[in-house]
Amino acid sequence: MKVKPKIHLIAFLLLLTAAGCIKKEEYPVEPQISFGSYGVIPGVDGYDSISVLTISYTDGDGDIGLYSYDSVEPYKYNYFLKFLEWRNGTFQEVQLADTSFTFNSRIPILTPEGKNKNIRGDISMFLEMYYAYMALKSDTIAFEVYIQDRALHKSNVLQTPAFVVNRP
Repeated sequence: MKVKPKIHLIAFLLLLTAAGCIKKEEYPVEPQISFGSYGVIPGVDGYDSISVLTISYTDGDGDIGLYSYDSVEPYKYNYFLKFLEWRNGTFQEVQLADTSFTFNSRIPILTPEGKNKNIRGDISMFLEMYYAYMALKSDTIAFEVYIQDRALHKSNVLQTPAFVVNRP
């Protein structure tokens, strides 16, 4: 009968030792992003209608995201996107006729509950391609992206690979 308590004690000690070896991930307080994926949803006409751009992120203090009442600079946007097209041997920003239109957007609050605020995940942005097609002179595009947290720490700037779009 005394064998069972010893086995339980040994199993418990092994479990404690293994739990102590699990390393908690720690990230810098400045957000970091990397390219995740790019995909398109075709319209009924067969042309690319909606693009889906996914980036991966990490943040050490978890302060990514804006509250609904954050609506003026510098908190108007926290996801910054430049739409680029291939022209004359280089990528150049697409200039839209309506200069008030922007591809920038808002990420909602992502701060986790609890003491550990390290976060990582993916953010997918859906882009209606209709607005860009009127200004595009090329069928090869790319994006330049960065994000900013509530402490106004700016992430690295990421340029995606080139993509060929099926457009009118």
